[in-house]
Amino acid sequence: MSIPKEKIDEVRERANIVQVISEYLPLTKRGQNHLGLCPFHSEKTPSFTVSETKGIYYCFGCNATGNVITFLMKRDGMSFPDAVRSLAKRYGITIPEVQRSGPDPRDLIYQALRASMEYFLRELKGPGGDEAREYIKRRGFEGEIAQRFNLGYAPDLWDGLSGFLRKKGIADASALSSGVVIKKEKGFYDRFRGRVIFPITDVRGRIVGFGGRSINGKDPKYLNSPESQVFKKGETLYGFYQAKQQMASAGAIFVEGYFDLLALHKHGFTNAVATMGTALTKEHLRLVKAYTNTVYALFDSDAAGRNASIRALDIAIDEEMDLRAVTLKGGKDPDEFLVKFGAEAMKEAIAKAEPLMEFFLKDLCGRLDLKTPAGKRKYLDSVVPMLSRIRNVAERGHYAAYVATVLNIPQESVYEALKIPRGTAEKSGRGTTDAVDPKGARLSELTVLKVMARHPELFSESVSVALESFSDPVLKKAGSIIAGSISQAKPLDAASLMDEADDEPTRTLIAGLLIKDDDGFIEDPARMLEDSLKRVMNKGNIKETTRRMIERLEEMGRTEVASDIRKRMSTGAKRRS
Repeated sequence: MSIPKEKIDEVRERANIVQVISEYLPLTKRGQNHLGLCPFHSEKTPSFTVSETKGIYYCFGCNATGNVITFLMKRDGMSFPDAVRSLAKRYGITIPEVQRSGPDPRDLIYQALRASMEYFLRELKGPGGDEAREYIKRRGFEGEIAQRFNLGYAPDLWDGLSGFLRKKGIADASALSSGVVIKKEKGFYDRFRGRVIFPITDVRGRIVGFGGRSINGKDPKYLNSPESQVFKKGETLYGFYQAKQQMASAGAIFVEGYFDLLALHKHGFTNAVATMGTALTKEHLRLVKAYTNTVYALFDSDAAGRNASIRALDIAIDEEMDLRAVTLKGGKDPDEFLVKFGAEAMKEAIAKAEPLMEFFLKDLCGRLDLKTPAGKRKYLDSVVPMLSRIRNVAERGHYAAYVATVLNIPQESVYEALKIPRGTAEKSGRGTTDAVDPKGARLSELTVLKVMARHPELFSESVSVALESFSDPVLKKAGSIIAGSISQAKPLDAASLMDEADDEPTRTLIAGLLIKDDDGFIEDPARMLEDSLKRVMNKGNIKETTRRMIERLEEMGRTEVASDIRKRMSTGAKRRS
């Protein structure tokens, strides 16, 4: 059911973002903004900033950003419509109900899944569930842990569940869409047969699918529901609903399987989630990022588990998350490790977890002969792509020094390979990556946007030309959005500008530009804009986009503006010569 845009705008304008967020965490007034500990990652020094006047929040620690609606979505796992309706009810805003031509197919799927869980639970407790109950007991998960995760049983019948669903009034089409039954030429039959069942829930606790473990030797050993309108394996984590509240203080533990997850929760590690046998995805990390920035990869200790950890590094770098590798010695998987060594040994292993980048660098050392030039070359070629994508200057420098030591080469050689001159960041006055400049774009481009965000009256054709020649794609997109609003004489409303951005990096950049209190940085905005425009327009050779813009201005009769731009570039060229 769609909500009219004007009602969404009304909710966003009427809902007091400080009032809403204050119910989740203490906020302290600091200047024009409010400050608190970020609810989306662990921190001791407050960096979560809420602007009541702009209607947005921004964390300078993890870059979490959004408005009052997205806050409820991230914090409580609400869908967009549910978050809007929740705020509308609170602030007395009436959302018109639009009549549907029929029921929402997703509601019918959820209904079929709830009924299926009822069947699986009944069968586990019934007389036919003896074998399954004995299996669960033998694995050590009977009693409270089985009840907490609603373990069930699918008897080895072709039409046990399908018949049960028909009696409950669930249509075959809905059962098929939910993935619990399969259609063949002779009709419908149960997907799960002779298996212990693990209900899979979404962030709100709704059943979205099932996992099944064979207990009678049938292959495959594990079987999952197929993807559906409500279930995407690459975006779903088993146990997330039970673990999300514990993640804020303890981080998130990632494992691969159902029983590994149950074993950790049974031993008190209630911040654990499982990827259900799939590779870790960026969607998985973004799901937990709303609660924590620290993730422990507790994959199997065999070669496959080690490779899975290293593959996860690639995603973790892009998401700027602290992903750590937990090494379990003496046990093949977390379940077996806990049985053999207990919870204290697991605590110790987690405490000793090393950053995944460090794990990767050490693992690579063991697989190459670093005494030979060829081995050193392969090592450097393997690590440079990873190091070059680390945005934090201090972190990147740490690992560059590590690589230099391992290869016994000067640290400058590593920086040369990275094409990052040593000391560049330090000379710019920043020890870490600027929160509002995630791609490390040139300071002149960022300065143009900062000035425009605070002084839109200085916008001109020259600024428009400069924006088109930006080298950083995120800064360029943000500049286009800001310029569009100024050209249409719209106020630079933070929430509206962020809505126009169709990707997270651009939304984060815009939020940082508008919420960061650095007016003292802009002492003479007109002069700073002029100087920055010269640097942008005079970089290297004249860009093709700039040439086309000049030609277009001349065709439009804007010869004075075109001439002014040519003079800027001519002046810059003479200075370089």
